[in-house]
Order: sequence, then C-alpha cells, then structure tokens
Amino acid sequence: LAITQRLSSAGYDVAFTYMRSRKEATALQKSISRQGRRALAIQADFNHPEQATRSIAKSIRRNFGRLDVLVNNASIYKPARLNETRLELIEQLMKVHVQTPLLLCQKFEKLLRKNHGHVVNMIDLLAERPWPQFLAYCASKAALGNLTLGLARELAPHVTVNGIAPGVVQWPEDYPKQERKTYLQRVPLARAGTPEDVAELVHFLVTDGSYITGQIIRLDGGRSIT
Repeated sequence: LAITQRLSSAGYDVAFTYMRSRKEATALQKSISRQGRRALAIQADFNHPEQATRSIAKSIRRNFGRLDVLVNNASIYKPARLNETRLELIEQLMKVHVQTPLLLCQKFEKLLRKNHGHVVNMIDLLAERPWPQFLAYCASKAALGNLTLGLARELAPHVTVNGIAPGVVQWPEDYPKQERKTYLQRVPLARAGTPEDVAELVHFLVTDGSYITGQIIRLDGGRSIT
C-alpha cells in the first residue's frame, strides 16, 4: 500500500497485486485514479507461481505495454521450528519468496531492459540473522537475497536489481508490548520503522539511486549493528 501510494504520487502509473483483499484493492485503485494516475489491481495467488505470473504479465502488456519498475513485495511470515517444519510449508514459502520473483523477472525481462528499469526485492534482516522459530521463512528470504545478486549480474547493464532488508516497519497487532520494548532497546535510532520508510527507499532506488545495483540495504534503524 505505502509503496504503491508513494510511486503513484511521484507520477507513476501503477499495477499492484492482491490475493483476497478485494475491497481494499478496489479502494486503493479508485484513490489513485482520483489523483489522475492509472491504476490496475490484479488478483493473484502466488501459491501457483506459473499461473499467477502469466496472468500478471498478460494484464501489464494489455493495459500498459511497458514496465519501468518491478517490486517483489509479497510475503508469508509463518513460524515453524525444526521439528514443526513440513515440506508443504517450505514449498509454499519458496513459491512466494523465490519462484514468483524469478518468473516475473523472466517474463518482464524484455520490457525492463527496453526501459532501463529497476527491480526491488523485499527481503528481511532475518535472512542474515535467522531465528530458529522461523527456520524455513528465513531460509527462503536468504534465497531471495541470493537471487537478487544473481539477477543484478544477469540483467546488467540495462536493469538495476536491489533488495531491501527491513527490521520492524510495522508491528503485528498482537505483538506483546514488552517484546516491542525489548526489541527497541537494541535499535540505535530508538524507534520502529514505518511502511513509509520502505516506500521512500524504494522510490530512491528507482529514481536517484539508479547507479546502485546488486545491493541489499538494511532498513532497520541500526538494529543489525548491535
């Protein structure tokens, strides 16, 4: 939501995907349209990567005919320690976090190269510092980080590819207050991030940061250095 709003306010026409949040997606599409920008909401289920990415590519080509920026932001955040991790969970996480971004880059390669475009992949600090209680999640985000580096080399010199590794940018509603306090004690900037912080970094990477590629930027208020 924040990324879509930031890019549309900067003058981009936007397409975004949603899975079940049709009401919210329709509201966002109408809001952007009222600002004079074109907006397209695409229903997609990344549990079926080939089908979903084929549909997205078809919609983009039919409605826009070009692509300048691809943000791979969809994510599943599911806890599971070693003895709780099932093959089905690993497969689901890899479909959403690795297979879908790869297939989207594959399907949009020509359009991105043509327009000297930009790809931004949303990773996670936990890809570097995995939590045992999120074992498979962390591994899949680490795989996305590696894919980001490979894509940066593959798509150069026409396309930049970078990753953003956020710390906390929005607390889950049920996250205990004491645990929030404990986390923030190890954040040098002494606050959690916001979705808008992420959106601003995305905007920078696809505009003024066009000489940056193959980087995974920690957006964590300094949490990773403590």
